[in-house]
Amino acid sequence: MKCCGTMLRILVCLAIAIVAVACDRKSDIASTPTASPIPTVSKPASDKSQPTSPIRQIDFENFTYPHLPTDKCSMKNVRLIKGRYDAPANIAGTHPAVDCWSVALGKVTYGDVTADGEEEAFVQLYAELGGTEGAEDIYIYTLKDRNPKLLWKFATGDRAEGGLRRIAAEDGKLVVELFGVGTAIGKKLYGTEETGACCPKHFTRTTYRWSGTRFQPEGRGEVFENPSGSSAPV
Repeated sequence: MKCCGTMLRILVCLAIAIVAVACDRKSDIASTPTASPIPTVSKPASDKSQPTSPIRQIDFENFTYPHLPTDKCSMKNVRLIKGRYDAPANIAGTHPAVDCWSVALGKVTYGDVTADGEEEAFVQLYAELGGTEGAEDIYIYTLKDRNPKLLWKFATGDRAEGGLRRIAAEDGKLVVELFGVGTAIGKKLYGTEETGACCPKHFTRTTYRWSGTRFQPEGRGEVFENPSGSSAPV
């Protein structure tokens, strides 16, 4: 009996030792730091709000424009390369200016102004003659047979004196906003109100509808107070 009791005690001790070792290993595993899972980076969704109309593929930075409506340049055509034309050295910088010193591409915006569901491009050019004068040349292009076709070109005034505030498409029509009171393309641009060139008090909004051959004004222009008080476009 004594032998059996001794054997039983030995077996109990072994069992306790085995359990203790197992608990220690479990504790070690639990305390060992593990690497954080690598987060899955999802690809950004494509911006479906950005139109992909064909006219947006036209490279207006490297483009030939017909004679500037401001008449600042004498050339029949003005060729921009990387968004610029620079006159020869014997013309650029001469005082008084005998021709345009340079032409730079400004803002290019898009919108449907012919109510056909396709976008047109509104291209702004600025020709430099020296000084602070800021009249711009505006070109409106559409696509025909995959080639750009000029629908209209016009000159704006200078800052508060009929300068361009905004050009946009609204409900298939063309909206042109010029600083000044009663200012509009083909009408008086200068001297419509007493103010500095920097700080027009009003602007006039004119809406045009495409007739199939030209843009025709709809009604009379609307005059609004200029909320910004500056001649900067919006």
